[in-house]
Formats: sequence, C-alpha cells, structure tokens
Amino acid sequence: MEDTALLTDDEIVALCAANGKPWPVALMTVAPTTEDLAKAGVRGMRSLLVRRLAGGDAEAPGFRPHEYIARDAAAFAESTDRIGVYVAPTSDPSQLAGASITAARGTDDWVVDTATAAGIHALRRTTSDEAAKAILTFAESAYAGTLFPEKDASDWICAVRFGPESRNALAIRAGSVSGTVDGAPVTRWDPDLLRRAFD
Repeated sequence: MEDTALLTDDEIVALCAANGKPWPVALMTVAPTTEDLAKAGVRGMRSLLVRRLAGGDAEAPGFRPHEYIARDAAAFAESTDRIGVYVAPTSDPSQLAGASITAARGTDDWVVDTATAAGIHALRRTTSDEAAKAILTFAESAYAGTLFPEKDASDWICAVRFGPESRNALAIRAGSVSGTVDGAPVTRWDPDLLRRAFD
C-alpha cells in the first residue's frame, strides 16, 4: 500500500514519547524500565532528526515526527485488537526472544510491525488479507520445521497471541501445536484459527 518505515527500537520509543502512548509489545533492545526508556527515547529522537524523519518548528518548539510515521506508530499503539507471532524460548513462551510480526487493527486498515532480533522494525499499513498472510507465513514456517535450524529446534518455539487481552495463546514447533483458543485446548494446527481473527 504505502512505503514501509524502517525504524529502530530507540526510534519507536521516541515516537511513543511524542504520541504520549507506550509501545504495547516488547522491544528486543530496550528494557521496560523508566531509565532505559528515557535513554532510548533521547537516542531515538536524535536518530529520527538525523535521518530527517522528524523535524522542528522555530515558531512552535518541539519534536515532530513525519506525519505518516507518527500516524502509523500511533495507530499501532492505540489499537486494542492485535495479533502477534514471535520467537520465544521453549521454557517461557511469554518471553520475546527474537523476530516478531504483530498486526494491529486500525479504523480502516491494519498496521503491521515486522521486527528483527536486532530491534529493527518495518512498520507499514496494509489490508487484513496481507496482515493475515504475514502472520500465517511465520506460524506455518514454524509448523513446517523451517523457522529454526534443526540443531536449535528444541530450544525455540513460535508463540502466537491474539484475541481479547491476548488471552488466546499457541506454541508452535515442527509438527506440533499446543495452547488454548477461546478457552478450548488446541492440539493440532488449523490456520483458520488465526484467519478468523482478521475478520
């Protein structure tokens, strides 16, 4: 749809500071402490200014991210309906430990955040079909056994969270699925469980 914005974790924190809303999902390179977030926000503001993705106005001082980046970050942060897949350690499926894709429902479309293990985000607006495809491709690669190197496969899972308050949770590894959706146990891979979340 529209050009993708590539942003660091620090820049994400700076955008949130400008918007006054916290980033709703974990960041790989910034601990969720007041001190670390403040330092990241300062680094992020400087980076956005250097990259000319933000500016200022002598008549009205302040940090102003470019409109489309600020809009997409705000839509993602303010959404109450998110669907996410991410790499997690087998021992703790709630812990972000690598790449992730999170789709957030906006008013008219979706905002998708694809993040690397190094904390680089590709933030873009998209349709529900494209958002579903991004999430499903990640999850299906875990189920097919192609997401993790074979020697490390037992250490990692693909975790999936969606639904009200992210209470639906799945843990996917090669040929195996466990978790609950709407209070019912899930023991087999059914892509429609995720597709329906985009309706």
